[in-house]
Amino acid sequence: MPLEYWETCDSRQGGLVVDIKENGLCVRSPIDMYIGGELGIRVFFSLGYEFDGFQALAKIIGKDLCSEEGLEVYEYELEFLGISEQDRLKLRNLLDVRRAKSMYC
Repeated sequence: MPLEYWETCDSRQGGLVVDIKENGLCVRSPIDMYIGGELGIRVFFSLGYEFDGFQALAKIIGKDLCSEEGLEVYEYELEFLGISEQDRLKLRNLLDVRRAKSMYC
């Protein structure tokens, strides 16, 4: 899933969600950031024919350098610090749909 993140309002970057859970997510990005930094994030996803997303405040709690298609990228573990109740419901719905799909694949 695509992800947009920012440390400040004028520094938006893009990345990809590798794994997602109710309390955080793992993302890949070519940008080097420090552990302990806080980010605003927006995750985009589709449910069937609908396009949706959610926003949250997250903290970088882990970092690893990895290679993807010959390029060096960083993999970050993010923990949610703040998420609205409406966006938390969207996240739970997304996780429920993904769990149901994995049962049939």
